[in-house]
Amino acid sequence: MAKEILKEEILSDEQLDAVTGGSWLEFTADMLDAQKRGIPGFENLDITDPNSDLIKMIGDKELRHKYVDKLGAVFASHGITMEYNGKFLEANVYTYQGKEITREQAWKIVDGK
Repeated sequence: MAKEILKEEILSDEQLDAVTGGSWLEFTADMLDAQKRGIPGFENLDITDPNSDLIKMIGDKELRHKYVDKLGAVFASHGITMEYNGKFLEANVYTYQGKEITREQAWKIVDGK
């Protein structure tokens, strides 16, 4: 019986793909993309440093929301709205000129491409 219960708990490849596309991971990728581009305010994001804001914000909701606001301002300065859902399994929503776009498209707009 234990094997039957565990069998039902194993995630399918589709479900795992949904996890990796979740809001938190997209948000982290966006912050690291901002850092890569040298955008001010994203300097202290080092996954290997326990004193990094990236590590601290996992347990600090206030710090996380400061970064959500910073990131939202970066996109807004290019006419893009970013809705951070704050849930691991829900994707962020990026909108430009009234149309939903992907995060990759959002960064292309930021980069002027």
